[in-house]
Amino acid sequence: MIIQLQTNSRNMVSNAFPKLYGVLINLIELSVNDAQNIAHLMNYNISKYLYEVPDPYSVEDALNFIKSADSDFKSRRALHFAIEYKGKSESTSNNNLVLVGAIGINNIDLVNKKANLGYWIGEQYWGRGIASECIRLIIDYAFSTELGLKEVLAYVFPENKASIRVLEKNGMKNKGEVNEYHKISKRYRNSLKYSIVLECDKTESIGPSLK
Repeated sequence: MIIQLQTNSRNMVSNAFPKLYGVLINLIELSVNDAQNIAHLMNYNISKYLYEVPDPYSVEDALNFIKSADSDFKSRRALHFAIEYKGKSESTSNNNLVLVGAIGINNIDLVNKKANLGYWIGEQYWGRGIASECIRLIIDYAFSTELGLKEVLAYVFPENKASIRVLEKNGMKNKGEVNEYHKISKRYRNSLKYSIVLECDKTESIGPSLK
């Protein structure tokens, strides 16, 4: 996997949003122009696995998310990326770049050098290796000198078997269960906590095997 990082300086002090380039996808900054596509992609089969995403999901919800993502970047709390897929879209026969989801580095803690990972992919784009490459790009970026983190965490519902496989494929380890209040369902739900820690002697990234 080839990874390029485009920022103007290190440790999130730059005003430039990072751009990550992979084989299948690019990870770039979200735009208000993405709101319609995000609302179109989001459905119950995706939102049921997410912590704070309502169903149904409107364009207004998408705009609020994009606005929040911009605020999070400016405050250095999180980085939310749009996922651009380089393959053939569902609506056309052309191999144009198409928005297929979003992935984020959330709750960034630069003191303790850790953050949470979260993502979603449009249902029609499942099974194409997109999620696996996205996660590898994010982990490599988190552990790069650009961000300088030492640990990346992810929380996933036990029934979300596909995401569990992708996390484990990318080297994340199950650290047990946590019980947290789920705002959308208005009840407590168990989640599995996954973690990957930077190896002290790691000098280069190891990309996943992509299908």
